Amino acid sequence: MLVKLNGQDLYFNPGTAFAAFGQLDWSETATAALRLDKDGGTWVKTPLPKSSESRIEHVGTLRLSEAGDLQGKVKVTYTGMEAMYHRRDVRNADDVTRKKFMEEGLKHRIPIASEAELTNQPDWSNPETPLVAEFNVTIPNWASGAGKHTVIPAGVFTGAEKHIFEHENRVHPIYIDYPYEKVDDVTIELPAGWEVESVPPPQAKDAHIVTYSMKVEKGDAVLHLTRKLSLDFLLLEQKYYTALRNFFEIVRTDDDQQILLKPAAAAAVN
Repeated sequence: MLVKLNGQDLYFNPGTAFAAFGQLDWSETATAALRLDKDGGTWVKTPLPKSSESRIEHVGTLRLSEAGDLQGKVKVTYTGMEAMYHRRDVRNADDVTRKKFMEEGLKHRIPIASEAELTNQPDWSNPETPLVAEFNVTIPNWASGAGKHTVIPAGVFTGAEKHIFEHENRVHPIYIDYPYEKVDDVTIELPAGWEVESVPPPQAKDAHIVTYSMKVEKGDAVLHLTRKLSLDFLLLEQKYYTALRNFFEIVRTDDDQQILLKPAAAAAVN
């Protein structure tokens, strides 16, 4: 259904469950549609949503223990297609199943074994609002020893990218359901007396249809990590696979950059 509002064309499908105002199902985006008029109609192409319209945002307030565990609270906000499909996936499920669904989704995005407990009741019924989930999270053995120092990786919610486009060769075109974006904003409090020895330099990669940035800032016994990954395409020819694979190899390398910390005992020696 096409509606003109304030001079703008908006597309609707009233039969799409949990679709927000002006939102189509992924299968109805960037595709041919017949626009009816008094002369019979003309063919048009439905719009492809921008990556910023379908977003997963992690906001974490975590604390690193002296034993190297990471623990704290994480708020995850889903918008656009991400919210619609999360709601649809468990539309007929009970609260226990929905809780497990959300917890497993977050743990999948943490690159090592972790624990996540959903602590709020997300709004599963209103498609006009973001889907918001809050968690208590524990990531054991996040830090590792390096002589008198301790190191942690720069990326926290990077598990989904660990094995994407890993194969060296590809025969078929590259297709994703819809453009999407992941944004992380994580604060890590360090144990008393610990110091930040060094942080990796900021990273920014722009390949037009895929973009990535990572930044680590240090404060007084605290780290602030920000990361953004955007995919703004739907279908790519196979000939572009090598370039896309190389891009994600860079993403993985940058995600694994090390933050060098000095524990209290080592700092006291100096």
